Amino acid sequence: MGKGFVLRKLWIVVVAVCLSLVTMGMAFASAVAEPVIAAESAIVVEASTGRVAYGKNADMQSSPASMTKMMTCLLALDELGRHQDVMISKNAAETEDVPLGLAAGDVFSADELLRGMMLASDNGAAVAIAEASAGSVGKFVAQMNDEAAKLDMKDTHFANPNGLTLPGHYSTARDMAKLARYAMTKKEFRDIVGIQQAPIRWSLPKNKVLMVENSNKLLGHYDGMTGIKTGWTMAAGGCLAASAKRNGLELIAVVMKAPDAHVRFDDARKLLDYGFSQTKLKRGIR
Repeated sequence: MGKGFVLRKLWIVVVAVCLSLVTMGMAFASAVAEPVIAAESAIVVEASTGRVAYGKNADMQSSPASMTKMMTCLLALDELGRHQDVMISKNAAETEDVPLGLAAGDVFSADELLRGMMLASDNGAAVAIAEASAGSVGKFVAQMNDEAAKLDMKDTHFANPNGLTLPGHYSTARDMAKLARYAMTKKEFRDIVGIQQAPIRWSLPKNKVLMVENSNKLLGHYDGMTGIKTGWTMAAGGCLAASAKRNGLELIAVVMKAPDAHVRFDDARKLLDYGFSQTKLKRGIR
């Protein structure tokens, strides 16, 4: 065996090793790092299966704030006719934080009030809807907890229909994702939470209209955003359930206890970006 042959073989081995190292380096460079999330708890799941793409303290119990209204809306859509009148009670009007400016005796169709509740996150609207749906807030809350049990939300308990801070009102990012997944299978629910801006019309006083914007600031500003619901209290921090759909693939991200109301949107973007980079549709199966 000649010296030239040996040198050629050695050169081939060296080149192969170098190519291997380059290839490994390229694969490493193209890998997507897990998102750095400021919120204390978060999760992103594939909507049709619930498959988890990423989670952070996803089973930590904390207040879900106004993400609670996902359940309120879901139950009310089953119970109330779209054009059924709902009168604002004194109890509803005096509830903390009513951006619609509700007054006792005001009347809305259920459809209008549900849009006002979900877009403007009006807490009094949630009380009025609970009263109209079940006869009292207490009975409605019992229905909320029954539905949570059916959805296997094992670490959730509701104490009111709006998410205001109360003892015994808690959930987790994983459970909120379960609720959001189910709610988004309902066309009427999807239609509401996907609205970026809408006029809310009173039945009484007649001709009163208020234009409201969805509190979910990702709508219209994140590719494929389809919903769903924000939440914020001092106790809960920034909360958000956000869904987005691209090329037939829908993801749901949930953020809880973000340090402020703006960070929740940044965190949700990171979660969804990561989820889309890691989750693919194969052969029509999600």
